[in-house]
Order: sequence, then structure tokens, then C-alpha cells
Amino acid sequence: MKKQDTKNIRAKTVKRQQRGGILLIGKNYYLKFTLNGKQIKRVLKDEMGEPVRDKEKAIELKEKILAQYSTRDKQALTEQMLMAIKSDDEKIKVAAKKADEILNPALTFEKAWPAYVINQERPQDSSERCFHHYKGYFNKFSLWMKANKPRITQLRGVTKEIVAEYAIHLKRQCIFSAGTFNKHITLLKTMFYHLSGPAKLELNPFESIKKMKSRPNSRRELTIEEIQLILETAEDDLQLLFGIGIFTGLRLGDCCTLLWEETNLSTRSIKRIPNKTAKSQKSVIVGIPDVLYNKLIETPKTKRTGFVLPFYADKYETSHTFITRLIQKHFKACDIKIYKTGTGPGTKKRAVLEVGFHSLRHSYISINAKAGVSQNVLVKLAGHSEKMSELYTHINAKDARQLADNYSKMLTSNVIDVESIDDRIANVLNYLKTADISEAIKIELINILNGV
Repeated sequence: MKKQDTKNIRAKTVKRQQRGGILLIGKNYYLKFTLNGKQIKRVLKDEMGEPVRDKEKAIELKEKILAQYSTRDKQALTEQMLMAIKSDDEKIKVAAKKADEILNPALTFEKAWPAYVINQERPQDSSERCFHHYKGYFNKFSLWMKANKPRITQLRGVTKEIVAEYAIHLKRQCIFSAGTFNKHITLLKTMFYHLSGPAKLELNPFESIKKMKSRPNSRRELTIEEIQLILETAEDDLQLLFGIGIFTGLRLGDCCTLLWEETNLSTRSIKRIPNKTAKSQKSVIVGIPDVLYNKLIETPKTKRTGFVLPFYADKYETSHTFITRLIQKHFKACDIKIYKTGTGPGTKKRAVLEVGFHSLRHSYISINAKAGVSQNVLVKLAGHSEKMSELYTHINAKDARQLADNYSKMLTSNVIDVESIDDRIANVLNYLKTADISEAIKIELINILNGV
């Protein structure tokens, strides 16, 4: 092939590649152009970035763009075209994002808790009382945000910096222990994790918050004299609440929500699955000594349904602090110091509670231990959650009753009895009126008691 023919072929190729045309689509002009074998169509825009609607202006812009190619500045033209395409794509993405914001707005603080409640991925095994506390944790954070960051109404507006500020706020509050702080932060971290979709979160701001090191302040055990004073000076249902706590070692929540169906007066035993270890479904059996038995049978047989202490059961579910304050008030009335020395009112230091209802549990375990009750039996009585629970000694109702009687004797020996003999007889007589025994035996027993 001649050299001149080769030049002509190249010229024709360049001419073909230079070819491009303008198209009128709607009111705007587009340039249709072939670049490196790829056909590209783009809207023509003027210096202000507005679509060109004038034909002469469109032809002028076409020639200007094609002229760049004719000068063989292929790289510059390629970059220009690709940037134009990218710009159009970005605008489409921005428009789509705006549309999505209108149709599916990000989750607000106002709607966050209801959304969490119905979320099927969240932990489902929380008790009703725990869930009530969790709601309180979120409400506290929500109110803080409203007071300190009023412009932020959506969860996705919460940053790591805001969360760090909130964590400092919690730590400065005297009422927040390490345990409570950790529960608070864990709940919020869990919420943000499970709501990341509807909240449109890119990251979980609570992930960066470290837990506080727990420094537990164990409740001290009470002396026998203090226990007796607490029981003797309490009245009505409060006395029964203390009695259940003192003679069974159950935690406050279990004492308040104890059911009559869990209380067997025939075998004088209580069989219950403690609230704290409810997941394991392992029950504890504790005996009912005479002192507690005599108090329980004051409730007529026809009314022994539902909660043993309905008032405290309701308060425990709705206002836990009410019961705590009532208990602390009674301890103070007994001249029992509830705060650790050097803390609390008048010391300018956070009050460290040293004596509370849980002290009754510590005392129950401690006194039984000193009486020689084995560690395995104590673990079973206390209802502790241990990995080696299958090795625990099994306790039946008879054994539990014997242990309870022994414990009761240690508390009531050589001191004023909790109930006088007359009170005991009166209680038994009341019980006999509704007892499920033959009328002849009932009359005989009543005559015997009346003769005492």
C-alpha cells in the first residue's frame, strides 16, 4: 500500500471519529459522540451550567468539544467526558437520596423506643421490670439530648463526641454507680445497633464508650439484735415483707412478688424460681419456720391467691424506689446506720449504701454458715447461679423446713419472742376455722387450745 493511501485512510478514520451530532430531546440539546469506540450522549451546558436550548449555541459547543479531539488531546477529552458523566451520576444519586429522605425519613428520638420494642432482632428474654428500666435509660438520654442538643432530632445525628459528653454527664451524677452506668451504656449501644437500618446509621456512636470498672460495695450483714429489732418494730405487711426476707434469704424482688401458689403451708416450704436466675429455670426450696408461718396464716384461706403481698408486688413493678425508701426509713427508725462512714448527707461525697434489704440475705447466709450448714446446701438455699449447679445438694421440703427451724431458733433464742403465746394461739384458732379437717377433730383441737 502506498504511503499516500495510508494517510488518506487515517484522515478518514479521524474524520469518522470526529463525527458527532446534536439531538433535541425535550427542550434541551444533547451531544451524541463516539469516544474510543464507545458512544456517549450528554446534555450540552453553557458556562453557567444551564442546559442549552438554543440550536446555534448547541452547534458552537459541539464544534468546540470536537475540536479538542481534532487536536489529538485525547486524554483531556476523555477526562472531561468522564467527569461530565460522573457529575450527572452524582446528581442522580443526590436526587434519589433526597427522595428517599422524603419517603423514608431517618428514625427520630420520638419514634425510637416504639421501633425498638417491635424490633424482632433485639434481645427478647428481658423481664418486664428490666425492660421498664431500659426504657428509663433511653428516656434519660433522649431528655438530655433535647436539653443540650435541641437541633438534633434523629438518631443518626448522634456523634461519638456527643456520646462522650453524655458519658461524662452520667459519671458526674452521684446516683450512678459503675454497674448502673454500664447497664445504661450497654442498652443504648444495643438500641443503636438494632435500629441502625431505620435510623440510617453509618456507625454506632456508643461503640467507643468503655465500661467503668465495677467496685462493688457489699452490704454488711446485720447482727441478730438488729434483725430482731427490724422485725419487732415493723407493722402489718411491712413486717411480713421483712419476715420473708429474714427467714428465707430471698432477694427483695422475690419477696415482693412471692405467690401463694409457691408457698406450701402444709409442708411449710416455699418453692420459687428466683427472678435473677429465671433463665436457668432452676428453683430454690426454703423452709417456713413457725414465726413466719404464724404470720402467713393471718391471711384467710379464701384470700390466699395471687401475690402474698399485693401492695408491694404492684409497687415493685411500678415504683421500685418507693419500697427501697420505705425500707431505709424503717432502718433509720431502728437507729441502724445505712450509709458507709464518711459518705452520704453532710459529707459532700456520694452516699455508699452499706445496709439495705439485701443485708438480710447476707445475714441469712452468714448465720447459717456459722451454724455449720455446708457450702453446697447454702448455695442451693441462696439460689446462686453457678456453672456447676448440677453438683448442688438436692434439698427437699422436709430438709428445708428443718434448716428454717434451726435458723429461726438462732434468731429468737434468749431474747423476746417475736410473737407471744397468746398471739400464736389466736392465729392457730383462726387457721382452724378454715382448716380442711373433720369437724370433730377441729372442735377437739379448739377445746385444747382454749384450755391453754
